[in-house]
Amino acid sequence: MNILLYIFLGLLILILLGLGGYLLLGLYLYRYSLSRKSKLKRSIERKSKDYLKDIKIDSDFFNKDFKTLNIISKDNLKLFGYYKDNGGQKLVILVHGFGETHVDMTNYAKLFEEKQYDILAIDLRAHGRSEGDFVSLGFYEQEDLKLWVSEILKIKPNYKIVLFGISLGASTVCLSTSELPSNVVLAIEDSGFDNAWKEIEHIFKKTKLKLNLFLKVFYTYMKNTKGVDLKKIDVQSNLKKSTIPILFIHGGNDNFVPTSMVYNLYEAVPQTRRELFVCNDASHVMSYSIETMKYKRIVKSFLEKYYM
Repeated sequence: MNILLYIFLGLLILILLGLGGYLLLGLYLYRYSLSRKSKLKRSIERKSKDYLKDIKIDSDFFNKDFKTLNIISKDNLKLFGYYKDNGGQKLVILVHGFGETHVDMTNYAKLFEEKQYDILAIDLRAHGRSEGDFVSLGFYEQEDLKLWVSEILKIKPNYKIVLFGISLGASTVCLSTSELPSNVVLAIEDSGFDNAWKEIEHIFKKTKLKLNLFLKVFYTYMKNTKGVDLKKIDVQSNLKKSTIPILFIHGGNDNFVPTSMVYNLYEAVPQTRRELFVCNDASHVMSYSIETMKYKRIVKSFLEKYYM
């Protein structure tokens, strides 16, 4: 009888050790990738700040005539946005990428100001001043964006709104397009992924974390501890339910979000309300910098085509 008890206790200890190891590995992968202070996110933050210095971005742009707004997300996070009223009835909501903030949207904001748009540039959850412990790759961010639309319509109920996002912000914009009020009339996405899980697989396989076991543990950890099913964040499928015209932009040399993904997104939208610009020499979200004048021309042409 004692032998059976020892065997049972031994098996129980092995199970507990295995579970503990699983949780620790999942926590490590989470802290490496999607937590607010993850190694991956901090690396992109540093590169973003260095890039903004290199191109001598107007660091005071959002301090001039912009009003700070905030909303409370459905899971009780305080999120921040920066709003400028230029006196019109057209508004662009600018959504930055992973590891960035509203400041990274400065050049895009200026592009829309040239067209007399009002501006709202937001900080996504777990970015900038916005609260949040982790990035959900659009799972919760799309709901936050819908709340921002509702909030801005309290200021001007007759706004005609364009959604503009880069990278994670681009995918967030695309995820939201099927469930927005009629005030939202156009969307522009630059360098968005077509499926969150495919993007995670792509990133992990470029690092030392290549084992399928790591991917499976990370997926299960995010689903069970954060409530995020990464495989269900399917931007491509969601776009099939959208009803507004969309301009798709991508770099032809994008190794962070593969260029092939933009074609999947583009094909998900009917031909009558889709346009595509692939900047052949550009890496991730670098199309504006590589071909600035062409980029501006294409965006402005898209807006004018739909009377915006």
